[in-house]
Amino acid sequence: IKSSSPVPAGFRNLLEGLAREVLREQPTDIVAFAAEYFQRLLEQREGECPCPAPTPTLPSPHQASLVCP
Repeated sequence: IKSSSPVPAGFRNLLEGLAREVLREQPTDIVAFAAEYFQRLLEQREGECPCPAPTPTLPSPHQASLVCP
């Protein structure tokens, strides 16, 4: 499908980062993982999280979460 709308700057990199983490972590709930991944990026951008980059961890096979150590 051809789109006439331009892709916003940084959007491709944002999705590539998410895709890379999903492939690396293999979460059982990709939607929850993505929500937490983007929340972590937002917190990092706003200075709420001192972590250098998102660090996904899977505490259980049924729940994906991103933690800030």
